[in-house]
Amino acid sequence: MKRDKIHGMPKRTTFLRLFLKAVCVSLVCTLIFAHFYRELLSYKIRNDIEQWLSDNSNHINTYFNEHDADKDGNSLSGYLSLYTYYCVTLDDIINSDEPYEISSNSGGADNFAMSALEDKNGNIIAASREQLVALLVFGKAGNKDNGIYVCDPQLSDIPEVQKIYDDNYEWLGKIKNDTCCDVSLDIDSAYVDKKTHTFIPHEADMLFENYVRVDIETEPTYTKHISITIDDDRYELVSFRKNEISKVSDDEIYPRSILSVFCGTPCESFDNNFAKFKFDNENERLVGWCGDMYDFEYGMKAPVYINDEEYTMDQYFHFSAKGTVAEKFYRLGIIAFGTASVLLALLWAWQKNVRNKAHYAFEDYQRDLTDHLAHDIKTPLMAISGYAENVLNGKLTKEEQTEYLNSILDNVSYTDSLISRTLYLNHADRKRSSKEKIQLNETAEDILAKYKLMLHEKNIVYSVSGNAEVNTDKTAMETILENLISNAVKYTPNEGTVRITIDKKHITVVNSVSEKIDTKELKRPFVRGDAARSNADGNGLGLAIAERAAIANGYKLMLSCTDKEFKAEVKF
Repeated sequence: MKRDKIHGMPKRTTFLRLFLKAVCVSLVCTLIFAHFYRELLSYKIRNDIEQWLSDNSNHINTYFNEHDADKDGNSLSGYLSLYTYYCVTLDDIINSDEPYEISSNSGGADNFAMSALEDKNGNIIAASREQLVALLVFGKAGNKDNGIYVCDPQLSDIPEVQKIYDDNYEWLGKIKNDTCCDVSLDIDSAYVDKKTHTFIPHEADMLFENYVRVDIETEPTYTKHISITIDDDRYELVSFRKNEISKVSDDEIYPRSILSVFCGTPCESFDNNFAKFKFDNENERLVGWCGDMYDFEYGMKAPVYINDEEYTMDQYFHFSAKGTVAEKFYRLGIIAFGTASVLLALLWAWQKNVRNKAHYAFEDYQRDLTDHLAHDIKTPLMAISGYAENVLNGKLTKEEQTEYLNSILDNVSYTDSLISRTLYLNHADRKRSSKEKIQLNETAEDILAKYKLMLHEKNIVYSVSGNAEVNTDKTAMETILENLISNAVKYTPNEGTVRITIDKKHITVVNSVSEKIDTKELKRPFVRGDAARSNADGNGLGLAIAERAAIANGYKLMLSCTDKEFKAEVKF
């Protein structure tokens, strides 16, 4: 244990040291909380991803079983692109109010989902690579030409078609990651190949809608008219009725274009991660924590059936929490926990420091008490020793021996009184008190009566005014009054005054003084004040004993002094 160089005492802990220790503990707790909170969010996100993959497989199975005529690769790819675009959401993460769509135009290039369909030979027959997809209806339900059509730039070398895709990417580059958007076409007419389920717009308006909430309708941010003319025998030019289903009957609205939108996995992301489709069944890959963001990779294979023929649905999901609600909640959670733990550390350090200060003050008090006691006992002991030696020499007369022996007894009595009073000081707050009703004026007058001889010798005028009956520890109250009154009589100059005033809340003892006295340290043990009090007969314990007795009983002793009067007031 480290020791103080001056006093040889253990080195005392400061508030700063306590706080730094507590902050270290707080930091460790925050790191542990961050780890488990991160794992909790990771578990939540992974469950949401697994749920989506399972729902996606079930939905695709249902669709393929209900649309056997649409089993050609283009319509299947279009459906995969359309469904991957619209259904890859994490709207349940942290109960977010704003669905987070994982697509080419939402959340940045780090977040994407991919789907592909394999035949029994492992060949990819359909995939969710981004493309322009349209749902075209040529007749009532059951018409074999109805279904999903795609406009894929890989199927056409027409520059105008490629320009549509370029405009799509250009517009998407202007949005922020925390918004959602759609790039769609309002088709008036198109070239349609019903055998391959492909189309090329002829006359259409390209619409770009940018919004924060996907459930809020807004006016298009950008619009552009498209006009493309081709000469290809494979395509039939078809004019479409506006999709005003609520205004016309089903017999009057064919053919029509219900939906035409850019959707699917961004081409660059799809091409760069295509090889990840070649994984084993039930293989899950969780990259986990990368830097300060969540980063997940997850893949799953599931069987699907088309015309009773089994295919394999490959799904790959990549999710980064950068900029998402999950990341914001994580950071806010860490900040909130860290702040709370630091505040608790501060509170603990403050409370501990208060206790330490009280403990250190008590140690100082006891050490000072012991030091002063040892110092004050030296004088009477030296006197006793000197007198005893003189008596032992045998050269004294009987009168001198009697005088020396009386002096020895006086010093023994003084020493005994000093030790008794010091012991009282040391144990005053530990004594059990028994309360009883006493009359304060009677107690004060009884104590004054002990000092009548000294009062008359010094020609001091004294008085007791007022009265109160209090329920208190009689011994403690007598100790307080004894020390205050004896102190007043002892330090009042000749022909001075001593006044004792009593009411229900106060006892006030006032005495004359010859000059102003500094009262700041007078309640400390063995402090006699300035020269005016130091020369008086006393050991400097009276006011200290009164203070300890008052505190032990819940009272407060206040001292003050002017050029003419010294006042001691007990408030209870």
